[in-house]
Amino acid sequence: MAKSDINGFIAHARYVEFPEAVRTQLDKNLLDLFAATIAGLATPAANIVADYAAIAFPGNEATIAGRGRIGSAQGAALANACAANALDVDDGFRRAKGHPGAVVIPAALAMAQAEDASGADFLAAVVVGYEVGMRAGTIWHDHPHRGPSYHGSGSWGSVGAAAACARLLELGPREVEHALAIAEYHAPLAPIMDCVRRPAMVKDGIHWGAFVGVIAAQLAARGFTGMPATPYADEYRASMQTLGADWWIERVYYKFHPCCRWAQPAIAGAVELRKKHDLAPGNIAAVRIETFEAAIHLGTRRPTNTEEAQYSLPFPVASALVHGRVGVPEIAGDGLKDEAVLALSDRIEMSVDPAIEARFPDEALARVTVTTTGGRKHVTGPLPAPGDPDSGITFDDLVSKAHRLIEGVAGRSHAEHLVEAVTGCADLRTVEPLAECLERFG
Repeated sequence: MAKSDINGFIAHARYVEFPEAVRTQLDKNLLDLFAATIAGLATPAANIVADYAAIAFPGNEATIAGRGRIGSAQGAALANACAANALDVDDGFRRAKGHPGAVVIPAALAMAQAEDASGADFLAAVVVGYEVGMRAGTIWHDHPHRGPSYHGSGSWGSVGAAAACARLLELGPREVEHALAIAEYHAPLAPIMDCVRRPAMVKDGIHWGAFVGVIAAQLAARGFTGMPATPYADEYRASMQTLGADWWIERVYYKFHPCCRWAQPAIAGAVELRKKHDLAPGNIAAVRIETFEAAIHLGTRRPTNTEEAQYSLPFPVASALVHGRVGVPEIAGDGLKDEAVLALSDRIEMSVDPAIEARFPDEALARVTVTTTGGRKHVTGPLPAPGDPDSGITFDDLVSKAHRLIEGVAGRSHAEHLVEAVTGCADLRTVEPLAECLERFG
């Protein structure tokens, strides 16, 4: 990692000095990520990794979601980051085509527990992780120096996780440089387009990025060295110069359906058409989606597991047209066997619209056309997905989302407790009350 103002930003970041807008954003991001994590505990992937982490990385440093304070910092980061992204309903950043929060927050929380850090210090570390990681992600995608396919969030996210952990460990300038360099060198390649085409539990490599970030900072603290000069040192230097002045954390989007963001503009169009024209599944003759090229790779029509359902375009759009919604029940369990949805999914056509493609990744849009059995055509779009940075999403909107996600797993009172813990985090002497929201419940 190139030398820049990054050392000063990491060393001197203080929660009380952040602008009010950044502190508000923090509350929103924390609530959203914790809700995604708790809901994610219902998935096989999250439970496999949590069970493994408890055995392979035992200890009492940090909380493994759903199991209590029974893991090392790196083990808890691994497990909790997997749960955070298990439903693909966590926050994202358009320019890096991925998810900063699910990498940064689990790593920062685990390290904060291990170091007995205050709530304010934890929050400062989270901001550091977002700001550094999002910038690193943009550079990685502009210069894909590790292969032709761009990398999932765990790749560049590992740099953000390492930055957050470096802040909590209070590393000096030299150690910070090496922590980020170690994370970059050992970051998972995570060729995400392979997983888009052939969905599996590996997904965005997010849990590996959090794991690498924690270990990179711990190794640097002990004198282990990396290679601070990257192939794009000048780009790093220029991007990091705006740290503390231009707050990138405010650029994240939120997701209101548990599936790939690339499918959500079309879902929004389907929900709108169904409601506006009172469409019944039996009256739909054909559906056409015009969108950007990357979304077309979400081609699974008959998913057999939740990962395939999350990385599908026709299946969730069919669910939106049949049920008027796409929630956890629709992309998991019996929802995968819904014959009305499967039949409609088979009939959905997808194509690339050159004008929409030209606006990606800065904008992700889709146009949906539904033709009825009577021959009428209903068209909407091009529409974005709900939750974009400029869409005015409020904390209360995310409280409602948290309740929808959590109540089925942990109950209404737990959702209310989480909201209280998040909004009071800055005043906590330690992060334990917040971490307890991830422990056993129900």
